[in-house]
Amino acid sequence: MVTIPTPEQSTIEFKSCLGKHSATLPHNLWQSISAFANTHGGTIYLGINDEGHTVGLSRTDLDKLQKDLSTQINNFFNRKPQVTITCKDQYLILHIPELELHQKPLYSRKVGPKTIYLRQGATNVLATEEEQRSLFAGSSGGGENQPIAADYTSIVDPVKIDRYLAQIGIDPTQFSNLTAKLTKVKAIRDQALTIFGLIAFGHDHYIDFYLHNVYIDFKIFPSIHKVGQNLSLIYSERQEFHGDVIKQFTQAFTYITSRLPQQAILNKSTGLRESHYILPTEAFREALANAIAHRDYLLQSSCINIDLYPDRIELTNPGESLVAISDLTRSPSKARNPNLIDFLRTYHITDKTARGIPTIYQAAHNHNLLAPRFENISGIFKATLYFSSLLSADDQAWLQQIAPNHDLKTTQQYALIHTRKYGSISNKEYCEINHMNNRNDDKQARRELKKLTELRLLIKTGTGPGTKYRLSI
Repeated sequence: MVTIPTPEQSTIEFKSCLGKHSATLPHNLWQSISAFANTHGGTIYLGINDEGHTVGLSRTDLDKLQKDLSTQINNFFNRKPQVTITCKDQYLILHIPELELHQKPLYSRKVGPKTIYLRQGATNVLATEEEQRSLFAGSSGGGENQPIAADYTSIVDPVKIDRYLAQIGIDPTQFSNLTAKLTKVKAIRDQALTIFGLIAFGHDHYIDFYLHNVYIDFKIFPSIHKVGQNLSLIYSERQEFHGDVIKQFTQAFTYITSRLPQQAILNKSTGLRESHYILPTEAFREALANAIAHRDYLLQSSCINIDLYPDRIELTNPGESLVAISDLTRSPSKARNPNLIDFLRTYHITDKTARGIPTIYQAAHNHNLLAPRFENISGIFKATLYFSSLLSADDQAWLQQIAPNHDLKTTQQYALIHTRKYGSISNKEYCEINHMNNRNDDKQARRELKKLTELRLLIKTGTGPGTKYRLSI
């Protein structure tokens, strides 16, 4: 019997395929294929039960399943999904990559486009009407290009358009009318103002009138939990930021930054104590810009929420990341709103180099803070930035005791603390806790671990993939 060590989860599903007389494809297999393709991709094991064990399919069974699969893949869906099939001794592995934005959604021809599945946790769920509109919008250029049913001549602010044209080096006076200007800046589609056009150039009050929840809601909570001991006190402060995206960004950044916690640090040159933000402002700035630039503007059931707690700040925006969370620091950015990103880049709020997430990681790392956390949660993207240090006062005192004269790198200090807490550390864990995700970083990790063994701070045990490092003291 073969056992798959990984349980069912958001990217893994098991199907036993046991029939009365022979192996049979599950009737709902198409739902899993479409859900993975419409979300973040995944793997389906055919011939594996819910406990992760093989059910004993024969070679004949596997051949039959592959034949039936070929028929379903080629004929069942509105477009042919990209499915890679690998045949093992007693089971099949189906790998379904996520479709590109312009190829979504994938659904059954027979059932029709009103029944579209997404992946949430370890289950397949029906997309809401709002999520369906967002998926279909992606195939026609994204939510930012969806039209606004209104006379744009009255809701657009000509001053904002002229300012933007001048910013990108174009003389606004060369255009004969407003329509020509809006066409030039890609704010019109099919003779209608787009969502991008409205949030970039619209009069502030019209943005709220035609769009729901396209603003930023900031709250301060006195406890580390939303519900503290005082149940009557939900939050201690609240502020909303409305208007066009430039106004939302600048006002939210200025206001929220002033509420971030600070600490007094001694200036060794002057001998004076100075106040510094615990969380680098560049980290919060990038997280805020990311939320505005990458939110799904067709999902209007919620706004951008920013919640400040004593130990962290959380930013959530509608629309999951188009890049898998595990690939955020090493994959090229996928732009949900390319026109908006170009617009924000002109005002130096974003750029096209996908530096936002790595900048947040690096800023936290440079200030010895806990690593930020990024999550896709049921249609939203959540970024959590922490104010606490990975190295506590006790950790720092311990390091000073065991290695008082060693000029250790921060990555090596983190490794020693990790080993102290968990008993051992591997090369992979060394890379994970230090966010070493680039090519050849594993070699760098091995060199740094080797140095710790040479200093007799760690002892190497095991070989190959089982290699671990333990404290020598």
